[in-house]
Amino acid sequence: MNIRGLLIITFCLIVIIPMTLFWAWPYSKALDLEIQEVNEKHLVIAKNLSTAFERYYQDILGVFSILETGSQKQVTSPEFNALLKSFQFLEVAAIAENGELQTCIFSHHDQCQPVTDKAILSLAKSTLGEEDIRDIRISTVTEAPNIDANPLLLVVKKLGNQILLGYLSTEYIIKMGKRVSFGEKGHAAIVDQAGQALAHPLASWIKTRKDMSKISAVQKMLAGKTGVDKFYSPALKGDMIAGYTNVPGAGWGVMVPQPIQELEGRAVEIDKAAIMVMLIGVGLACLFAIPVSLLIIKPLENLSKIINSIKRGESKVNLAFSFSKAVPKEIYALKMQFAHMMETIEAKESVIAKLAYFDSNTGLPNRNHFYRLSHKALAKMIKYNQKGALVFIDFDGFKEVNDTYGHKVGDELLYLFGQRLTHYFAINDLTKTELAFYDSLPKVIPARLGGDEFVILLQDVKDKQHVSSVIKDLLDIVFDEYKMNQHLNLKVTGSAGVALFPEDGQEYDQLMRAADLAMYDAKSAGKNTLCFTKPLK
Repeated sequence: MNIRGLLIITFCLIVIIPMTLFWAWPYSKALDLEIQEVNEKHLVIAKNLSTAFERYYQDILGVFSILETGSQKQVTSPEFNALLKSFQFLEVAAIAENGELQTCIFSHHDQCQPVTDKAILSLAKSTLGEEDIRDIRISTVTEAPNIDANPLLLVVKKLGNQILLGYLSTEYIIKMGKRVSFGEKGHAAIVDQAGQALAHPLASWIKTRKDMSKISAVQKMLAGKTGVDKFYSPALKGDMIAGYTNVPGAGWGVMVPQPIQELEGRAVEIDKAAIMVMLIGVGLACLFAIPVSLLIIKPLENLSKIINSIKRGESKVNLAFSFSKAVPKEIYALKMQFAHMMETIEAKESVIAKLAYFDSNTGLPNRNHFYRLSHKALAKMIKYNQKGALVFIDFDGFKEVNDTYGHKVGDELLYLFGQRLTHYFAINDLTKTELAFYDSLPKVIPARLGGDEFVILLQDVKDKQHVSSVIKDLLDIVFDEYKMNQHLNLKVTGSAGVALFPEDGQEYDQLMRAADLAMYDAKSAGKNTLCFTKPLK
């Protein structure tokens, strides 16, 4: 007997029963699943934003902590002024207790205010508190029209009989909040330590520093809590569900809300789809289905147990279970094929592992692997006080190659480019696996980020001239003429941007951003050239 004969006899009832139950599945279950997904997704977004703001807060404290009002060299330093400007300080000054200007350290205007506004002075003093402490503190959001038309924060520090006062723009916080947008009205809202709006989709709420402290989610995150909450939104005039958390140290709150009405709409669509699937299933069942025999269920259960064992991570599973003689030959064949599949998977574990770390076309480390390797390499260079460079290479006009000759030729070009790259740097240590080779952190680590974007991390370099010489020679080789398998001769060019370590940054994100900007400078300069990160002015 074959499996088709059994299916003709037994399939109908097994289809009708679960389909009927599926049809009876209530709408609320679909909504519960939508809300559960929101609980996970929105909370993760809120936590990611909180991490970014915590890093920003610590950077602000770090910059402010090195200010010396008595250092004329620091006050007049263009580099230091550029640093304050990059962190969006609008003005930094040392003032007396009565608000009179003592030292103007930095101002985006021609000069600092001779006398601090009384409201600003009062807020600065209340932010510092009554105790004679020298901690750096950040105030609640306020306004100072004579400094900037937009809301801002005060960064204050006690210096003997003086107060070190900085006016900090909230532009970065607002910009980060705008990046979060999903669904029709899903957004991010950031409040200060008093519950006033720092970032919100409604510009009027930011302008007026809207007090959101009465919202339950805001109260919870200002209390230092993290979680998910439902509340009514006056802005959107509807019930919301939001993931919320706080920013340690700063005391700000971050929440990511979405109207529950949007979730209800998706749940309705799921319910409609469920009914449609049920009707289709019942129709098919009426045409073909008769109850399935236990002769099929039992061996399938055995296979299911084996699959669950594999899912739990058990590397050794027993495929030698016995069958009844009456079991259809297709089930026996399925068992044998599954056993063969498991043997094949185990034999190719190393290949599967490689796919997780390397680009399948060029064989170079992929973006995620390069990220991990770079962190280790940067830590190593810091430890041994070495210099390095991050090179960002992008083809000029690669899209035209794909459009003109097809993606197959484009992939072949990228593969050949990767081969020239590895040959130039003599990356051919056949005594190790590729994973082991790159985990040993060789002096040159190339990678493909995606598309036609490539990066190279150079370790233990001598100086800028050394890097320039190496990369110019490389570009002459890798962007020479290519002879393709389809009897094509392609001449391509590329632009490269270089960020130096540690001059342009000591962290991966800083170097990558700097190298990317330098590469765009190379593009703007006419392409087919090399540019280093421009120094701050």
